[in-house]
Amino acid sequence: MHIFFRFMSAVIFLITVLLSHQLLAKEPHSSGSHNYVESIYKTSSVLTLPNAIKRAIKASPRLKSVQAKLDATEGQKKQAGSWKNPELSFEAENIAGDDDFGGTRNAEYTYGLKQTIEIGGKRPARKNVAAAINKATQASVLSELLTLERDVHIAYADVLAAAEAVKLALEQEQLAKDVLNIVSKRVRAAAEPDIQQSKAEVAHATSVIAREKEERDLRIAKEKLARLWGASTLDVSLDHAHFFDLTGPELLKVYQDKFSNIPDIQRLRFLQVEKSALLELEKAQAIPDPTFNLGVRDFKAHSEQAFIFGVSLPIPILNQNSGNIAKAQAEVTQSQADAQQAQLVLEQQLVENWEQWHTSFSKIEHLEKSLLPAAEKAFKLARSGYEKGKFTYLEVLDAQRTLFSARAQYHNALKTYHASRANVERLTTSTGASL
Repeated sequence: MHIFFRFMSAVIFLITVLLSHQLLAKEPHSSGSHNYVESIYKTSSVLTLPNAIKRAIKASPRLKSVQAKLDATEGQKKQAGSWKNPELSFEAENIAGDDDFGGTRNAEYTYGLKQTIEIGGKRPARKNVAAAINKATQASVLSELLTLERDVHIAYADVLAAAEAVKLALEQEQLAKDVLNIVSKRVRAAAEPDIQQSKAEVAHATSVIAREKEERDLRIAKEKLARLWGASTLDVSLDHAHFFDLTGPELLKVYQDKFSNIPDIQRLRFLQVEKSALLELEKAQAIPDPTFNLGVRDFKAHSEQAFIFGVSLPIPILNQNSGNIAKAQAEVTQSQADAQQAQLVLEQQLVENWEQWHTSFSKIEHLEKSLLPAAEKAFKLARSGYEKGKFTYLEVLDAQRTLFSARAQYHNALKTYHASRANVERLTTSTGASL
């Protein structure tokens, strides 16, 4: 278990370091503005991302499973170095026969000890196989830790994103309701045709449906996060500022340079070592092991004793283990190809997620600095001008749609930012310790 806790401590330390180097972006509103039934900011107890990760690590059945597997490989490694047990033998000859050989008067008793000696490097090969399996499993434990950290990071951000989506939907519903009230007044005053009120009613009804959907999505996101540490409901508040805590990525090469040290790649390397060791073991199995026999023979008829010594050696004619050797050779080739393919996939995932991180960060900056303020200003002007009769309802509707679209883009960009960043960190993080 000490390996698991060493890994866990290293990961928690790494999480703290990573989070301490984030830059706090401008937060558009406080958590107190999330005043609705499913709000995740209603309790005084705030669960930060690092603490959420600690909870998940402590309770995760996935980690308990890989830790149990690691413990099993420790036993396998210990067993691999064991020698074959000796055999104790006993023989009785010349008993219960005819005439002089009746009874046990002329019996010969042989007490012996047999020992098979492994040659050809079988024992070292077994130890190499077990050691490689153990190393690969250690890498799997760390890989699961980092994957769980990534999953919690994404699930945590998804809840924050869903909360922002509900707030946005409520605001859009209120805006649609306000516009509907304005249109209704103008229709009653015969300043607008009835069709404009119907359009406004459709826009309001659509916003209500959208808000109900976002509320359902928030409930699902909360349950998904809570289940990562074995709970069914989320009974704490989350860190609202984390959703707007943004840092742009470094150059892609910086992350690519870290890629070869991640536990996933190390596990693939140890799997290749395991298959190579298995090949050597199968080759060694083709070499027959001699069995030595040492004993004492007791001659009852003469009351005398004598030592006996023997050796036996299988003749490798009918079975030279060629089938198993060919199988092991093919598995070596397969493990090399699988490792190359897996590395190509992981490298592609790194590039794609880095691009998404970079793109979403740039998009968020652009939306914050220009598009959102411009869309909000255009809608306010269109709404104010419409009330004064300077603009048509279509112009108000167009400005409203532009504002809603800009806010949705901002929300989606933030969600993509957190998911892609978490994936990049997952694909470039290692403990730095030798596995």
